[in-house]
Amino acid sequence: MSVVCIGNAWLVEQLGEKQDFEAELSRAGYRHEEFTLHVDPLNTARPRAGWNPRYEVKVTHSPTTTVKTYHGGPRDSWVASFADDLAEGLYGEPNVRALHDQRVRIR
Repeated sequence: MSVVCIGNAWLVEQLGEKQDFEAELSRAGYRHEEFTLHVDPLNTARPRAGWNPRYEVKVTHSPTTTVKTYHGGPRDSWVASFADDLAEGLYGEPNVRALHDQRVRIR
């Protein structure tokens, strides 16, 4: 099952960032269905060219009720920042059963 993505989901899907996010979850042993992404354009006072390529991604982890917002766009790697937070334990421990089930499916 994939991560639920709402808002302007096309931003992260078209750039392949949703898939990168899901790969980080799988690598760390987290269940995809525990996470929700909410993607919105980043509102700035004066966009230079009329279109602002920056956006924010709010990541919600249901089991721990952890919510954190990351910035995306040129020169921003929100998936890498998320992966750092994941490794540091911000989103709790991975579901061990999910990790076990994943290993069984690979064999």
